[in-house]
Amino acid sequence: LYTNEVSPEFLRSLNDSPFTDQQVAQFDEQAQALVRQQQAYVIAHPPVAVYRWATEGSQTRNGGVVQQTTATLEFTLDNGQKVRVARKGDDVMYADGSTAQIMTGAGQDYDHLALVGSYLTNGDQIINSPQGSALYVVREGVTMAEDFLPSITG
Repeated sequence: LYTNEVSPEFLRSLNDSPFTDQQVAQFDEQAQALVRQQQAYVIAHPPVAVYRWATEGSQTRNGGVVQQTTATLEFTLDNGQKVRVARKGDDVMYADGSTAQIMTGAGQDYDHLALVGSYLTNGDQIINSPQGSALYVVREGVTMAEDFLPSITG
């Protein structure tokens, strides 16, 4: 299971280009300009944190598990199992049969998808995800949307 905890080396690796200099040299001028623009952006705004998308099988601090989700976005885990991403409003089940709903997520811009760190209606919080490849990357100097994982006061 994966959390949002990552090493400084991992964060730095998020800026690695998928293209070699030789590959970029073979691109047309417009594509080269786009790659250069993206490279300048990632240098100006280095990654400072990540949030993993919560999916079926994600667990909460108090022992809840995301069982079934309403989103259609699906990930294939390393073991071949397919899981769907969770969304705000989806249920989390507990061993005693009780449920709570996910009440915070990545916000409207991301279809209110749930993240490791999302809060539930009972005050619990999602702490891990069975998928480790899909991330929301927080970058230095880039403002987060107001509805991105809002704090819960009560």
